[in-house]
Amino acid sequence: MDIKRIVIYGLLFLAAIGLATQGYQAWGNEGLLLPLGITFAYFTGIFIIATIISNNSIVDIGWGLGFVIGAWATLLTTEAPNLLAYILVGFITVWGLRLSIRLFNRNIKKPEDFRYAQWRKEWGKNVVITAFFRVFMIQGLINFVVGSAAYSIIKYNAFVVEGLQVVLVGLGLGVALIGLAFEVIGDEQLRRHILKKTRSLLQTGLWSITRHPNYLGEILIWNGIYLAGFSLLVSGSVPLVYYLVLVLSPLVMSTVLIKISTPLLEKNMEKYAGWAEYAQRVPMIFPFTKPKA
Repeated sequence: MDIKRIVIYGLLFLAAIGLATQGYQAWGNEGLLLPLGITFAYFTGIFIIATIISNNSIVDIGWGLGFVIGAWATLLTTEAPNLLAYILVGFITVWGLRLSIRLFNRNIKKPEDFRYAQWRKEWGKNVVITAFFRVFMIQGLINFVVGSAAYSIIKYNAFVVEGLQVVLVGLGLGVALIGLAFEVIGDEQLRRHILKKTRSLLQTGLWSITRHPNYLGEILIWNGIYLAGFSLLVSGSVPLVYYLVLVLSPLVMSTVLIKISTPLLEKNMEKYAGWAEYAQRVPMIFPFTKPKA
């Protein structure tokens, strides 16, 4: 593993511990250490199954469910959760279960995804130990950091239905719901297109304004939740510095999707006829921006 990757992962781990302990101060049940530990245990369980069946790509199936488990672990360790906590847990449960079930139905009978198969070849005899850290533990780490804004709202928010808090929470959840709509509609349009077995690019519906409506939806979801979390400051539930660090939640998710997931996926999509024209005409993620192939 190169030095740059080690530094980035190390800083991300320190950030996760800081988020889980509200700035290295809450080391007991008053913080988020238990959800962090449960998240790592969950991805370790997926690793064991993946090793047994020699298919590391099942971690993608478990990605959405990881947030569901983290949200419920937070809720169950929160004393007297409020209305917003239940709303957020319900939203994450619907979103996460839908995502994991969809990926399960789509991929369960297929061979290992091309990305993980390529890494398996590259890592050779060290594939098991390397995959444990570079696939499963890193995904567990990212899963917690991305979910941390939601978990903090569930754990710390003293939300009341009045004034500025209602406006901020309403705006944030509204953005998140738009994101969920992009995911659901985009995935359904893709499913129907695949059923036609034309082996061609989908360029209609949401796919005519963004090449990845499902990724756009996920970015909107986590940015919306972070916006709703501004109520943490209004209610005085957390310090300003802690809330500012929580921006890692949407920032990490957006960076992973834009800089890592999308390029890997699009490299595989280049084989389809008309890809070059489509990439020049339709924006990669954000609608109505200049396309970048």
